[in-house]
Amino acid sequence: MAESPSQSPMPARPNQSALWHGLGLFGESYLLFSIGTLRPIWEALYPDCFSGEECRPWLTFKSLGYCVVLGVMVGMIVIGSIAGTVGRRSGSIITATLMSFGSILLTISSIFLSSSPSVLFPAMSLSLFIFGIGVGGEYPLSASSASERAMLNINNRRLEEKEELNEKMKIALNTPLKNNRLAQNAAKSDTNTNVNSWQTGENSGVGVRPSDNTNLTPIVESYGNESGGVGGVPHFDGSGTMSNNSLSSEKAKSLTRGREVLLVFSMQGMGIFANSFILTFLLVVSRNRGVDQEEENEEAQLNNFYSDDESLKANFNDASNSYQQSTLLNIWRITYATGAMILLYVLVSRIIHLTESEVWMNDRKMKEETKDSKNNREISERVGFQPPKLGDAECGSPVRPPKKWDELGNSPTLSSLTMKSDFEGLGSTNLDGCKIVPEIMMESESLKTSETMLLLRHFGVRLFGTSMAWLLWDIAFYGNKLFQSSFLVALTGENASLSDITCASAVNALVALLGYNVAAYIVDNPDVGRLTLQQTGFVITGTLFLLCACLSDRISSNWLVLMYFGSSFFGQCGPNCTTFLIPAEIFPTEMRTICHGISAASGKLGALIASILFNVVEEKDLFLFSGYASFAACLVTFLTIPDTTTLDLYEIDKQWRLIVTGEKFDYEGPAIDPKHLSFYERNQNKLCRSI
Repeated sequence: MAESPSQSPMPARPNQSALWHGLGLFGESYLLFSIGTLRPIWEALYPDCFSGEECRPWLTFKSLGYCVVLGVMVGMIVIGSIAGTVGRRSGSIITATLMSFGSILLTISSIFLSSSPSVLFPAMSLSLFIFGIGVGGEYPLSASSASERAMLNINNRRLEEKEELNEKMKIALNTPLKNNRLAQNAAKSDTNTNVNSWQTGENSGVGVRPSDNTNLTPIVESYGNESGGVGGVPHFDGSGTMSNNSLSSEKAKSLTRGREVLLVFSMQGMGIFANSFILTFLLVVSRNRGVDQEEENEEAQLNNFYSDDESLKANFNDASNSYQQSTLLNIWRITYATGAMILLYVLVSRIIHLTESEVWMNDRKMKEETKDSKNNREISERVGFQPPKLGDAECGSPVRPPKKWDELGNSPTLSSLTMKSDFEGLGSTNLDGCKIVPEIMMESESLKTSETMLLLRHFGVRLFGTSMAWLLWDIAFYGNKLFQSSFLVALTGENASLSDITCASAVNALVALLGYNVAAYIVDNPDVGRLTLQQTGFVITGTLFLLCACLSDRISSNWLVLMYFGSSFFGQCGPNCTTFLIPAEIFPTEMRTICHGISAASGKLGALIASILFNVVEEKDLFLFSGYASFAACLVTFLTIPDTTTLDLYEIDKQWRLIVTGEKFDYEGPAIDPKHLSFYERNQNKLCRSI
């Protein structure tokens, strides 16, 4: 694979970057949302497949949704897994290829199979399954790639600031004191600012002791500023709390990692809005339009399908609201052809312009170095006994156990992330007053342990949290879909035309798109952050669903519309965005796509569960169920998910490399500060007090 110094040709502004990098999400959401928006047209064209038994609706139209969900889940897990090996560029091209191929098959089916619904819908189901695999891979790849671009951009900005500081200091030092005292004062001020930066963790680029792990220290050009304290070692105060656990509040406000990821994700909302808008536009301009001879011939061919039943013709005429059959067919075909052209452009542009993620390439290099170091240690252990390497003898430092302690084996269930701050609050005290780690807390982490097991052991709780939160959210957000029928009646009236219905859908999509963008511009604020935004969204949407369950029979149509818009806005400006963002930040680069894929697949499983419940549970009970699911997701978020708003994600990679090499106790960086740990991770080791 050819390496490139940059991930892609980056536009100057984040919005322009999101436009190009998010086109894959735009295209997939445009086509996926069309399954719902095109249903009124299909009902008008093929009434037997929706009101009768002739077309076997469970094997035709209803199979579309299930096939695409199944394909999406397969793509999330499979492509998410291989993307960690083949790279972001190759993975993105694979997803674009599958989506393009599926969209072309959908377009061909609408052209050549429209006169035979018994063949049409199974062919579309197969096309959507292929399309869904590509869509599933697009989720983890777009999120991980956007997060890694943001990491690189933040690092580049830090390097630029450092160069500017060096230039100012050179000017000040080369200027005579009596002629330019102001310049020296400015240099002095900048020097003080630079000193404060490592004390507050603004340049927390290295959190590993250089004396033990210099070979693991990343290259400045690739991984950021080396200044992370004195000699790269973070400062601990007397209580064992790190003073450079994250970026300072002023510096954190200038970070845009979450914004860049969510602006890419907002292209999904843009695709949904574009689908509704284009469909509405086509319906409006084609209403009561005359047909030429070719259209009349095509209409006559379709009328033969209904010629035996005059009631079906009447039903069609009422439902289509004066639209010709050929007009509806052309609208359907134009909708699919537009999506196919967008995705073909995505495929070609990725082949030509998209280059590999620099963060992923650097992580692969570090993995190879770690693998070589691991092999050398295994050879050394076979040759003979090596004296164990102990931690610092100062108070408050955990004592690293000898290798033979590790071989005894201890319960891994008491540890998800090994953190210095937790160990300092545990254990017995020796004669010098230094606390030592109880033997029960030592994990048997042989160097031969697979990376998958290490991931589950150290990040398993986080993976459970992101997966369960996404699953519960997709169940809860199904309540928003339950609103839709009542919302459309309240907004458009009972005798609404097709264009009125699609126009109402476009308005709702616009409100949701506003939620995407608001979330993008507040998620990096340390006073808000990822967790607060997600938990607040869960509480608000859950409350709205419960209110609808209790008051749906007593509230006016205006209040119903307001509640529907509220659930759409706060659903997007909250859980829908943060469940996409968080899995791209709390796992190591090597495991980022597979963890994001598992989390996203869990969400689709939740949507599948909700769609099944819809057929067996009454609507009021489903609103209650959606509300309870929202509150349960809020609790899961609080217990299992950390807030990484101000954390440098390179720190998680450094911690992971030490875990893989069996040197997890050597890590002392900000990734293990309580501020960046979940509630469970901060409190898990207190269980030892009862043992």
